Amino acid sequence: MGVKRVWRWTRERMEEAAAQGIVVQTKHGAVPQLKRYLDEQEGRPIDSVWTDIPPINSQARERLGYPTQKPLALLERIIGASSNENDIVLDAFCGCGTALVAAQKLKRQWIGIDVSPTACRVMAKRLKKDCGLKEDEKLWEIGRGFIVRDLPKTEAELRKYPAFEFENWAVVALGGIPNKAQVGDLGIDGRIYPVSAMPELRVKENVEMDFMDVWYPIQVKQSDKVGRPDIDAFETAMQRAKRKLGYFVGFDFTGDALFEIDRFRRTTGCQIKPLREILDEEIAHH
Repeated sequence: MGVKRVWRWTRERMEEAAAQGIVVQTKHGAVPQLKRYLDEQEGRPIDSVWTDIPPINSQARERLGYPTQKPLALLERIIGASSNENDIVLDAFCGCGTALVAAQKLKRQWIGIDVSPTACRVMAKRLKKDCGLKEDEKLWEIGRGFIVRDLPKTEAELRKYPAFEFENWAVVALGGIPNKAQVGDLGIDGRIYPVSAMPELRVKENVEMDFMDVWYPIQVKQSDKVGRPDIDAFETAMQRAKRKLGYFVGFDFTGDALFEIDRFRRTTGCQIKPLREILDEEIAHH
């Protein structure tokens, strides 16, 4: 015995739905079906475990090489779900600034705090590049720029820094990239990569841009008097790395060190960078 079909809708309701274009019939004689659109659905509540956002890996375009960097999509989801436009987002340990970039893109106001001056300069560079913001006091006052406060402005402040943080600050201030490993660096604390040598893609995983052959070594000493033995050691490190241009940073240099640098300069491009000079350039630029 066959099953008799019963229509749930009245003829009038069916004709009205067909006129509205929300009913589809795939073939003649088939049962009409209701069209459903995604923007009309309630959706499914998101789970507490998120596996749909991939982590930052060696090939990620947003990768900065900064420890503990989080995906931008992750912070956009968190901020989008927990705040509204024009709310203030505070990240008290903002690192490389992913939360700040996400907040800016989602039209939130934001405040970022980090104990590391290196992190502050990294996030400032990122806000300029990714968000098109300018580091400017007047623009900040009208909500169109940003400012970075409390970075070191004197040698006295820099003398209080832990050795590794001082080293990172000096390398970043010169426009370089600090070594990931703080020990076993063979006399090279960081590298400067010329923009002209930058490829479109990074192709090596373990060492940041290590595959690039054009780079300049940086050596940093948190010392009042960098001596000739320090310069000799840097000269050896440059020769080992086959570099013909390098930068040595210190608070000051002895007469013997300056004499050695002058002799060294005749065969290579070793340049000294007193801290006062770097501070003056930082303050003038920012």
